[in-house]
Amino acid sequence: MFNCSRILVVFDPYHKEQSAFQRACYLAEKTNASILLVSCIFDETYDMTNFLTTEQRVDMKAALLNGQSKAMQAYVSRCDAQVQTKAIWNKSLYRGIVDVATHEHCDLIVKSCKQHNKLAQKVFTPNDWHLLRVSPINVLMVKEHSWPENGNIVSAVSIDTNDSVHNLLSDRVCKVSCDLAKVIDANVHLANTFAGAPVHIAIEVPSFNAQAYNEDVQARHLEEINAIAKQHDLPSNHVHVSEGLPEDVIPKLCEQLDAELLVLGSVGRRGISAALLGNTAEHIIDKINCDTLVIKPNIQ
Repeated sequence: MFNCSRILVVFDPYHKEQSAFQRACYLAEKTNASILLVSCIFDETYDMTNFLTTEQRVDMKAALLNGQSKAMQAYVSRCDAQVQTKAIWNKSLYRGIVDVATHEHCDLIVKSCKQHNKLAQKVFTPNDWHLLRVSPINVLMVKEHSWPENGNIVSAVSIDTNDSVHNLLSDRVCKVSCDLAKVIDANVHLANTFAGAPVHIAIEVPSFNAQAYNEDVQARHLEEINAIAKQHDLPSNHVHVSEGLPEDVIPKLCEQLDAELLVLGSVGRRGISAALLGNTAEHIIDKINCDTLVIKPNIQ
């Protein structure tokens, strides 16, 4: 069964429609999970002004938090599930959310996913990407795509005999996808990519048959992915193995299938390289028009 007993939903105070909350309500109704609606706010003027006394600062902070609590209460009545609200004060949204999720023993974080301009993606690390990297629990990034019955879930799986961590994560991705599909009445498609022979190798080594090489690699990948599909009773026509980069192939497959959800694993990466290059998961999420469930290591 899809493990989802307590869902943390990130409340967006700058948008009237709360797509993350709506999605969480749908999941909660299917799984009998409880919902914790959390708003993380911070007002820089609270620290910048020198004209407020300590008591006035406390009152100002309490008033802002109270205002957020009232705003969230307006949405609670829209969901039949058990919903609690919590307004927190933290300069860092992703740190505040992760702290609450850990303390409240939540097993899923749901957050709406916004589009970012290309410059910001390459130079800065938005809260969305920070949350994906540091969250110890699964994260569902919500876009505007609906979840119709008998829809399609694309499960991105990888195979690498030299990387046990990613292989184990791929197993979890497939299991979670199949369990969730039973809950929401959806069909699972397994997606896998492989790197083809370099274009220049045909010039440097004329005797090398690039086409035969690619066909052989694809056949081996198909064999491995079909074995995984068989374990989960998935039909062979729901297995998709293509040459290319995951961030190019998987978004195209999601579009072709009109997928309602993409499930993928992410071990996360930090530091300068992550800020400049971004994870594969991040590249994929930005290119698709459906929700994305990011599975973390050691999460069932």
